[in-house]
Amino acid sequence: MKNKLSFSEYRNKVLGGWVGKCAGGILGAPIEGYKRFNTIPFTEDLFATNFANDDLDLQVLWLDMILKKGALVREEDFHYHWSTHVEFPWCEYGIAIRNMKMGLDNPTTGTHNNWYWKNGMGSPIRSEIWGMVNPGLPEKAVFYAGIDSRLDHHGFSVTAEQYLSACASLAFFENNIKEILIKGLQYISSDSDCAKLVYKIIAWDKEFAFDIVAGKIKSYYGDADFTSAPMNIGFIILALLHTEQSFDFLIDALHLGHDSDCVVATAGALLGIVIGYDAIPEIWKKRVGNELLVSPEIANIYCPKTLTELAELTCKASTHFTNTNENVTVEGYPSGYALSFTDKSYSIYCETLKIPNPITQEPGKIILHYENHTNTPQQIEVRLIGDFFKYFVTAIQVSAKSNHQETIDIELVHLDKFNFDAVKIPYQLEITLDNKTKIHKKGFPFYGSWLLLGPFMNDDPNLVVSESKYPDHGLASLPSVKYMNHDAKKPSTVFLTTAFIQEHLNRGTLFTHPFHVQMISPKEMRMSLNDYFCGIGERSIFLYTEINSVNELTKWLALGSSSYITIWHNSVEIYKNIELIRSYPIAHTVALDLVKGKNTLLIKINSFLDNFNLEIGLKEHDGKHPHQCQWDTDLQFNAASLIESTKN
Repeated sequence: MKNKLSFSEYRNKVLGGWVGKCAGGILGAPIEGYKRFNTIPFTEDLFATNFANDDLDLQVLWLDMILKKGALVREEDFHYHWSTHVEFPWCEYGIAIRNMKMGLDNPTTGTHNNWYWKNGMGSPIRSEIWGMVNPGLPEKAVFYAGIDSRLDHHGFSVTAEQYLSACASLAFFENNIKEILIKGLQYISSDSDCAKLVYKIIAWDKEFAFDIVAGKIKSYYGDADFTSAPMNIGFIILALLHTEQSFDFLIDALHLGHDSDCVVATAGALLGIVIGYDAIPEIWKKRVGNELLVSPEIANIYCPKTLTELAELTCKASTHFTNTNENVTVEGYPSGYALSFTDKSYSIYCETLKIPNPITQEPGKIILHYENHTNTPQQIEVRLIGDFFKYFVTAIQVSAKSNHQETIDIELVHLDKFNFDAVKIPYQLEITLDNKTKIHKKGFPFYGSWLLLGPFMNDDPNLVVSESKYPDHGLASLPSVKYMNHDAKKPSTVFLTTAFIQEHLNRGTLFTHPFHVQMISPKEMRMSLNDYFCGIGERSIFLYTEINSVNELTKWLALGSSSYITIWHNSVEIYKNIELIRSYPIAHTVALDLVKGKNTLLIKINSFLDNFNLEIGLKEHDGKHPHQCQWDTDLQFNAASLIESTKN
């Protein structure tokens, strides 16, 4: 039996959801990022300023995509719309854009180089659109939310967006929020971290008061990154358990702080769908208003000007999802709402399992995902073409209305000379169907080459003295146990200079010195340097590379490391940290004024906590803080002369 929803009721709930989303965004944006619980007096001044907010911006983006392409949107459609219309440089958004520019397809755009922000709130906050266009169809909402989230996340955040989208979908037919939260769990894995989190918070809430549960969430799920999804999803669930169907609860949600706009807006959106626009008190409608602001970083799409128009377009977009479904119907769509789209015979995307490297000659591996949208079987032919790869061709039979996965091994062609000045190694797949060929152009990222020199170690004579009260060995002649297990943290010895390295590279004698030298070519921005030597302890490690620039220009050099770092550019020291900080992708940043032609870069890592990871990349420099700039994909840490010299 079909679930039926009148159009007027459907539209009422959609508009209520968008008003709730904006109410939370307006309240939370001014204190976003303060990692504390708050007690804020509830006054009308809190609504004095409206803000554009990525929580809603990215859902306007997907709405535009749906209106143009319908319910058959798949990975390549999400990829195109994001890479064409999104200019947000921050966190996981910036990482995904960098991955796209280097030629990767989603979901690899959400996994590669994304260890730090993979669990961010950037995708759970855009869950509502999928529930709204799939009212009462949580399985479908979860399907689209998964494609969406995997564009720039993986792991917890993907499941969290899917869960919230299921809840939004259920809210069109279920009015009890706690029941919605419980029923939504049916559409994600019971073994997932997200499901376990929801169960845990519901259990805590039965036993403890609101503020006690909030403290437990922060204690158990708390993270230095204020956007961390587990912590903030926990706050959302807690807030929703205490709504009592009243918009006034939003101030309690605001007091939970942290990623405050996301917490309040996501909770407000679900409540808004449940009660509908008509039931929202007039005072709250007045506070929110009807104006819709969209960030300028959402570029070259049509953006609704009001929440009313946003709701109308959302309802219009839903027609392609609900009209073809056997379980739910929305009755009474206005005339002119039906959308028509060009028939789509198939969808394709490539998931990268292993990135090939022309320097180390490591092969690669991809999975071609092909979906046949037609009612007839398809015979396709796939060719892999690229300057660096061995030619590959295969014929594939795909059943009607089905998905096919084809694993393709990427074997490299050996090249005598390497001169890679770009970060992308291009390839293309030629997909031939019905004598028509579609070219799928992609690429693999390439992280160039570095010389690793060292490690260097000096002992610390200050540690020699044995414990006097409790002798270490019982023999005064032996040094202390501490001395035997430690070396100097930051030895004063110079060890190496750029001039020394260049001189011996030119002579071909660099490998004749009594220290380890190795050419390395990383697999990603983050290097595990301990892969290239044995042992642990306090040590100095040097990395040397070159950047070839066709013009004088300035870039941000961004590094992640929990060690002491010194950087020399063209033999001049440009950066040195005095205090240790925890590593994340832009933990250390310095302006890099590149000269035309060859630029040398020497980095010294003084490590003493057995953490030999170093993350490094370039960002554009637009006269803004590095956080506000996109990752650079034009320059390479690499030089042909450097590679050739190490072959001697």
